[in-house]
Amino acid sequence: MAAASTNPLAALARLDRQSRDHSFRLEDVDWSAGADRALPWMPDAIGPLAFLPSYAMLGAAEQRRCNQLQALGIAEQFVWAEGLVIRALARALTGRVELPFELRRALWRFVEEEDKHVAMFGRLLERSEPAWYPAPQPRLFVLSPAERWLMAGVAAHPERLLMWIWLTIFIEERTLFLSREFVRARRRAPEAIDPLHARAHALHLRDEARHVQLDEHLLAHAYDGQPAWKRSLCALMFAQVVRAYASPRRTALSILAVLEREFPHLRATVAPRLRAELPGLRHDAGFRRRVLGREALPRTLALLAAYPEHRRTLALVDELPCEDPQEECHGHA
Repeated sequence: MAAASTNPLAALARLDRQSRDHSFRLEDVDWSAGADRALPWMPDAIGPLAFLPSYAMLGAAEQRRCNQLQALGIAEQFVWAEGLVIRALARALTGRVELPFELRRALWRFVEEEDKHVAMFGRLLERSEPAWYPAPQPRLFVLSPAERWLMAGVAAHPERLLMWIWLTIFIEERTLFLSREFVRARRRAPEAIDPLHARAHALHLRDEARHVQLDEHLLAHAYDGQPAWKRSLCALMFAQVVRAYASPRRTALSILAVLEREFPHLRATVAPRLRAELPGLRHDAGFRRRVLGREALPRTLALLAAYPEHRRTLALVDELPCEDPQEECHGHA
């Protein structure tokens, strides 16, 4: 079972104080210059296309543009995840699920912060590609109709479809990992990452560390004690989400389509090879480790291990080789 704190009310009050004391404003980002098109916009190692064998066949300018497009895809994903999923769920919870006042107050502040994140990443998109984003509508991040239907159903019925809590935990910690990677890359080599993208992710990191802690309070209150059938259904749905996340396709194909438009010669050379290699990513141990491994999702994996119904999801992780030969593998199955 989740153990958010031995004194959950005191822990929630502490998170609320931290939220007030460590808040940032959109004006803390220098938006004047826009993104630098001569630089990468993210670390290559967090983009799925960089794991494909034929990625090395792209020229320097093509790799840099592929990097930039993947950074835009991440920003679009954050706008979707934090605006259309997490923020909507938090609002639905405060109206449809009975919650202690302290947790409800934390969720109100959580919604305020997610509103700010959506605005920040929307502005980042606009300052990166002004012609593309007069409004923060996705151009690269693509969901299937089934995924849109599923997310709408979960947001509309959070009291029955409990998958929202694990989806929130997964998204928040995955977001935390990505933002840390931006900060680390910028710290190692300031000239290696565009400063605008790095700054936005550094500020994002401030709030996400608190949000991950809040998720554990939600897990303890809204998931523990639920009927077995609800938890089993939740586990089945969440396993499908994780499996899809480890097999990127639609957004990657959107990025390749833009590359072909901007570099037409790729249509007859590298682009077909990259498309053909894309399905194999789900078998690439290095990529899967970056998506599902202990470095990316330590808290999520530890929480899942406490709930037997999530053996299916942990089995996806157990397929990975050990990251340290001196350590045992996960062994949750």
